[in-house]
Amino acid sequence: MRRTAIASAAGLALADASIVALALPRILLELDTTVEGVAAVIAVYTAVLALALLPADWLRRQLGARVLGAGGLVLFAAASVGCGLVDSLTPLLVLRAVQALGGAAALVAAFDALDGAGSGRRTWVAAAVFGTAAGPALGGALTELFEWRAIFLVQAPVGLAGAVAFLAGAEVTPHTGPREWRRLRYAAALGLVAGALTAVLFLLVVLLVAGFGVSPAVGAATVSVLPLTALAAARIHGDPHARACAGAILLAAGTAALAFLPGASPLWAVPPLALAGIGMGLALPALAGELIPERGAAEAARLLTLRHAGIAIALVVLAPIASADLDDAIERAQLRGTAVVLDASLDPQDKIGLAPTLLGGLETDDPRRALERSIRRERRAVDDPEDSRELRRIEGRLDDTVVVAVGDAFEAVFLLTAALSLVAAALLMTGRPWLLALLAVVVLMPAGYFGLQRAFGPERVTLADPCGDRDLPGSGGLGGIAQDAALVALDEAACRFGSSREELVLALADDEAAESYEERHGVNPRSIESLIGEFLP
Repeated sequence: MRRTAIASAAGLALADASIVALALPRILLELDTTVEGVAAVIAVYTAVLALALLPADWLRRQLGARVLGAGGLVLFAAASVGCGLVDSLTPLLVLRAVQALGGAAALVAAFDALDGAGSGRRTWVAAAVFGTAAGPALGGALTELFEWRAIFLVQAPVGLAGAVAFLAGAEVTPHTGPREWRRLRYAAALGLVAGALTAVLFLLVVLLVAGFGVSPAVGAATVSVLPLTALAAARIHGDPHARACAGAILLAAGTAALAFLPGASPLWAVPPLALAGIGMGLALPALAGELIPERGAAEAARLLTLRHAGIAIALVVLAPIASADLDDAIERAQLRGTAVVLDASLDPQDKIGLAPTLLGGLETDDPRRALERSIRRERRAVDDPEDSRELRRIEGRLDDTVVVAVGDAFEAVFLLTAALSLVAAALLMTGRPWLLALLAVVVLMPAGYFGLQRAFGPERVTLADPCGDRDLPGSGGLGGIAQDAALVALDEAACRFGSSREELVLALADDEAAESYEERHGVNPRSIESLIGEFLP
């Protein structure tokens, strides 16, 4: 019972690097922050943990594992309660740092208390693998059942139970081992693999929950594939060098495939996640404890430092890229959605105003649901049954434009994350033919998903050249003639301004878009002089 309480607390301290992943979209909304801000909720914890582990090991030698473990978990529990009560981002980040200090103390003490280098080796490895991989699923379930604050509040009793378990036991005699570290390439590979894994979880959660509008419960069920396959693969034995290299290759293949998801359904993510989980289960145990020795708490602290430094660096690099790409994706979705509206069989004056109304409110935190709310509101305001039917007809295409744009925004960061794993594989590569052959999976898996995306994914809307020939709706009657004439006028104006007609329509309706348009094209489309000069003969 005592060992279970300590192992649970240690697993929780490791899970905290990613346990908030599925709650990040909710935190983004409630605390009114950005993608970089919510990434910092993970990055601060992992960075402070990486910095604190080696000093914590020094304290372990001074105070003993029993006292240090109990004190660390009390601090961890207190900070967890604080995280669950904050109402802004800054105190949350500060308390996450305090959590990490307590977690670092608990982890180095737990290694000794569990005898992680001896009879308790299996317990320690299970806590490490399961805690790392299962964090997002656990956090997603708590977020769905309660709210994101519950993730932190439930950690307090687990931490306090671990503290009591430490105090209830006798002081342990730690295992010691050589402190030299000669295999730097294994150390680098471990940091790269750990960083890639957490980046996969962070990016996939933002994509599914914030981008595609998937509920945290469904997101939790999806990412639970990762720990399940990782635990199964961790049972595979054999040459650690080959297992670590094969694991890094499979992780790269699964991550690269996530760059080309064919649609918004979470089921598309399951096969790549399973492959990444197998890679994790092979690589992490082989690297941490076999290729890199873990014969005492000092070596365990160094391994954990490497892992969490890799996680923090990966998030610091990738989160700003993901944020910028997502901003660009929303702009693309607005333009493509405007193209869909302008080509619809609606009254020309109505749809020129409708496009900005439907698409101008898209935000990076929940674009699909924002679009759904706008369409529902406009549908209630439409009196003409024919216009209402046409609005329903284009609703699906508008949603598709958002799905495609958001998916495209994550291509680069998933491929960069896959590259981290490939670098780790290169550091571990040997001349074994089957390992070289396994590299084909890195090409075949994402290539197959790319083909599925093109075959089964939503139809992509292209923005036509306003200076070229363009098919018009041609709906007939006086209304159709007026509609075609209005679209031709927009094309002519956009052609003279050097923009797309969709960009021009959005600029006509929004002050901020008009300012941006003027910066890009040197003309204010909303000025009376410009409108008279371009739209009237």
